Amino acid sequence: MTPVKAGNKPSYDKTAVVFHWASAAAILLLWPIGKIMTHTGETPNTVLYPLHVIIGLAVALTTVARVIWVLRHERPEELEMPRWEKILLVANHYVLYILLLLLSMSGIVMLLSAGSLDALALAKNKGPRDQHELASTVFLVMFVMHVGGVIYYQVKNGRTLKRMGVPVSR
Repeated sequence: MTPVKAGNKPSYDKTAVVFHWASAAAILLLWPIGKIMTHTGETPNTVLYPLHVIIGLAVALTTVARVIWVLRHERPEELEMPRWEKILLVANHYVLYILLLLLSMSGIVMLLSAGSLDALALAKNKGPRDQHELASTVFLVMFVMHVGGVIYYQVKNGRTLKRMGVPVSR
């Protein structure tokens, strides 16, 4: 399935905007919850583990729905930028989507291979846990690059945030 070409509308439709901001909010919750769980001795029978799993699954489902939506609906007009910057923008988005799905899969594999939310089983589950942590670190770097690009283009041309439903003047 090839993506629908960019159109001449100034912003994404409301569904795409909701997918974007719901994902962003959930991701901004997942990362600190994951860090707290792994670095403070939280046990899996506390509220954080199931919360992390539920939010993570919601992000996975939202990501799949979002990719399908973006592929089937017209995108806004493209931002004017040099070709190399377009390549970086597209690559960043693809890597973010792929990492979101890999994080979901590695989290599920970690839980399934441990057989439970038992703290000792999860602690022994080093391979999938390490993969999950590595993917989350790479995701965080790509996420910061994404936000940096948004800020850069917002300052440069003033239309970037508006494309994602943020009412800004300029």
